Amino acid sequence: MDELSPSQIAETIGKELADVNQSISNLTENGLLQYRTIELNGEIELIFDASLAFERLDNLLDSQTPAATASNPQNQLKDLVETFQQELGRLLTPFEIEDLSKTVKEDGVKADLIKEALREAVLNGKPNWKYIQAILRNWRHEGIQSVAQVEAKRAEREANNPKQVQASADFLDAMNLWQE
Repeated sequence: MDELSPSQIAETIGKELADVNQSISNLTENGLLQYRTIELNGEIELIFDASLAFERLDNLLDSQTPAATASNPQNQLKDLVETFQQELGRLLTPFEIEDLSKTVKEDGVKADLIKEALREAVLNGKPNWKYIQAILRNWRHEGIQSVAQVEAKRAEREANNPKQVQASADFLDAMNLWQE
């Protein structure tokens, strides 16, 4: 490997030698660059060790990865498949996985909305893919695009549906008179 002096670095990146020396000094002070002496072919050489800087960069990338992977469609699909398999208690067929992928990627349905449709299907005792697709289709026709809209629609439906009324015993006795 060729040796690079600070003057060669400055020339290569188009900076002044003083700027390069200042940067080297700053990196050294911040623990990102170390001077090391090594023995090479019987000679003692002074080298820059930037492995600490690379470790810090790796740590930064690792800490940012969960947020980045959450928005990654491939990871969303994996998460959806795992959720479906957990809720349905079985493995998804290749057709179901392909259809689920199409729903997310091509139709643009959000993963949380698909999970909400799955939840509704399970609560209604119909945990199958066709029923979930029907729920999603109905929501699309109603213009529902988020879980918040689903919950608002559900609350509206419950408010409009009359509650079950308990009839008094006297009323029931009076009704029985007509049957006799």
